[in-house]
Amino acid sequence: MKVTILDDSRTDSYLAGKVAGRFFSDVVICGTPHEFRESMKGSLPELILLDVHIGDMHNGINILDEIRTSHSEASIVPIVVLTSSNDERIHKHALECGASHVLTKPLTEEKLAPLLQRLIPGFPVAGDVTS
Repeated sequence: MKVTILDDSRTDSYLAGKVAGRFFSDVVICGTPHEFRESMKGSLPELILLDVHIGDMHNGINILDEIRTSHSEASIVPIVVLTSSNDERIHKHALECGASHVLTKPLTEEKLAPLLQRLIPGFPVAGDVTS
């Protein structure tokens, strides 16, 4: 199973990749929207982890909206928005724009694990997940 992570912070993307690697056999990490769009041209992931703030010029919410309104197969992929902010307005806005869920950074196994069975049909139960 594949997960794609878009986060311009090397530290946050490294940590998210390590956590996601416990649940997914294929972890694709993108540091820019361009890399992300190129990665989406191949096989689609079962899950997208998307940072809210991507550089000075790009906004993760815009990318979320772009995916959800694309009328492509990607539009139905579950998207978990990651943010360092506890501001409920940001969380609410992300959900209104189509996020499947919002998590506050740092990403941990304890935060991600409960979502996987809910967001991905057929995802193995916790005891069956292999790294």
